[in-house]
Amino acid sequence: MKVLGEKIERFLDIVGNVCEVVCSILALFMVFLVTLQVILRFFNMPLFGIEELLTFPTIWVYFLGGACAAYTNSHIECGIVKAVSKNKHAVQITEIVCNIVASALAIYVFDWAVQYSIHSLEIGKKSAVLGIPMPIGELAILTGLTLMCVYTLVGTVKNIVKFKEKWEEGGNRS
Repeated sequence: MKVLGEKIERFLDIVGNVCEVVCSILALFMVFLVTLQVILRFFNMPLFGIEELLTFPTIWVYFLGGACAAYTNSHIECGIVKAVSKNKHAVQITEIVCNIVASALAIYVFDWAVQYSIHSLEIGKKSAVLGIPMPIGELAILTGLTLMCVYTLVGTVKNIVKFKEKWEEGGNRS
């Protein structure tokens, strides 16, 4: 079912896959930095600023990880209606309502992220120890929330179209 058009969905798939690869690479980099710090501390030679350096990939993994969860639709959910109701339409309607609420929240938080990113770029602050420009980490918020917003909206549209198609083909009797 190609709701948005094949090229757009292909582009979103590519972005989602790139996001997953970037998260994996950043996670490996974080493991490397922590391991390096542990080894250096064992020999009583701690590397100055490694904790500060770790904050940047951590922020990116956190927000890109959220985007990956939205892309794969594997985020944490309660699913009480699925567990309790045997009515497939009630479950689908509940999923659509949840998608709409999540989309509204994503748009609201996206607006906040845009304002915060503009503020971060205007101030031009740097990290205390290494002097790394803070927007490098803070723009992860905008990037991740933008992707979360897009994937949540796409999921909402797909669920609505799927429900409408099932309804029209006579699935409204169950």
